Amino acid sequence: MAEKFILAHDMGTSANKAVLVTISGQIIGTIQKEYPLYHPAPGFAEQEPLDWWQGVCDATQEVMVKTGVKPEQIAGITFSSQTQSLIPVDEKGNPLMRSITWLDTRSAQIIHEKLWTPPRIMGYNIFHLLRFLWITGGSPGHTGKDQIGKILWLRQHKPEIFNKTYKYLDAKDFILYKLTGNMITSADLAYIWWFMDSRKNRNQWHPTLCKLAGISPKQLPEIKSSAAQAGELTVTAAKELGLIPGTPVMNGAGDLASAAVGSGALENGELHIRIGTSGGVAGHFAKRKIDLAHYAGCIGSAYPEKYYLGIAHQETAGICLEWLKNNLLYHKELLKKERQVEEIFPIFDQMAEQVSPGASGLIFTPWMYGERCPLDNHYVRAGLFNVGLNHSREHIIRAVLEGIAFNTRWAMETLENLYQPVTQLNIVGGGAKSDIWCQIVADITNRKINQVADPQHSNAKGVALLASLTLGHLSTFLDIKKYIQIKRQFVPNPDNRRLYDGLFREFKNLYFQNKNWYKRMNKYGIK
Repeated sequence: MAEKFILAHDMGTSANKAVLVTISGQIIGTIQKEYPLYHPAPGFAEQEPLDWWQGVCDATQEVMVKTGVKPEQIAGITFSSQTQSLIPVDEKGNPLMRSITWLDTRSAQIIHEKLWTPPRIMGYNIFHLLRFLWITGGSPGHTGKDQIGKILWLRQHKPEIFNKTYKYLDAKDFILYKLTGNMITSADLAYIWWFMDSRKNRNQWHPTLCKLAGISPKQLPEIKSSAAQAGELTVTAAKELGLIPGTPVMNGAGDLASAAVGSGALENGELHIRIGTSGGVAGHFAKRKIDLAHYAGCIGSAYPEKYYLGIAHQETAGICLEWLKNNLLYHKELLKKERQVEEIFPIFDQMAEQVSPGASGLIFTPWMYGERCPLDNHYVRAGLFNVGLNHSREHIIRAVLEGIAFNTRWAMETLENLYQPVTQLNIVGGGAKSDIWCQIVADITNRKINQVADPQHSNAKGVALLASLTLGHLSTFLDIKKYIQIKRQFVPNPDNRRLYDGLFREFKNLYFQNKNWYKRMNKYGIK
């Protein structure tokens, strides 16, 4: 009998990766297709949903050719995706506008005016806040990046679209519709839409919360678990992908929940660090808790029947290095030509290694598009502080790596305060490929850091193994852990303890001392 494979798509903000995975989690081939992100106005961040679809179609066809896998060998298709990307669609599933992505802050002002009205506590309307906390276990923030704010913005500024909308979908859900004809979402995504009743895993849209946005639960997709089958590949979709009609399509999960599974940190209370485009710290927990001041707490996991996912999400992590590559040092093609290499980030690793810990007092704050945890502040911005004539490109690169690690430590401590301290964390995401970055994270957090094998594919591997569970190739959820390998463990260097503890205090001081200044400079949100 021919070997069977799971086709997992990792739909990120900048690209879609098609990843072919064996039913036991071995990655045999990948193809990446990029698509643009549009910024038509200050605070706006949009994408074309049909660009995602084209990326899925093209990447599927190419990865099948690249690996030589036959369509009949595909046991199932599943997805990990960016989250909180709002797509209003008509009855035929046609997008009525570009997606308003998770980076978009246009609704920060309107959510303050329409939802977080007086009387306020910590900037939240006390009555609405208590209702959200009681029903969902969490709450929309102040940044305007949550779906309720985006819908309120459409209602006020685009009434023609608001009135025509049949359903509101997220990125993964739109692709699931294109594949199966079914409008379905996963519980982990529904959780962070803040319209879902999560008490005792009811996982149903709550009419009162929907009413706050002026919509009906009927305008939202059906909620199923991440492990559930969303449908089967239609004849039309199969033709575009080059696959067989009737192939099972699994619901999948958002990138945060997918990374949590792919990290291998599955036991109650274990934590992992994710350094991708965005980043953060998370773990699976049996009971939900929340730290509203630092925008940390529990959301739905990819296996909600058993766990909640405790999370401290950070908006910009690896994308800071991407920005550095393209804008500050000089364009990546020039750097590649200078060093006569094909890959840029290994060069950054080499340059960072040439600088001693602490980057000679240079500190980078990685808040390039506002921040959720540990700040929940859409006014805040990134910066290089204490720049001197003695600082070089190498210092800047080291400072960026360290700044993201400082922010990660702050998020880690936030979660530990909610639950309990840990001695080690698994690390995933593209940033985890860097040995020096893993060591910096170990030194700054003063925790052992376990580098997961193929960390850049942890999202796809996580949902692929979840699909294997659904299809009966694995017995239990915790069996997934057997197929997640740890490549290397990084142990904190005690010689750097005093230095990094002091710099961490100054990192936090930079925020508190400039908090009001950020607000004055960025009064209307992201510019």
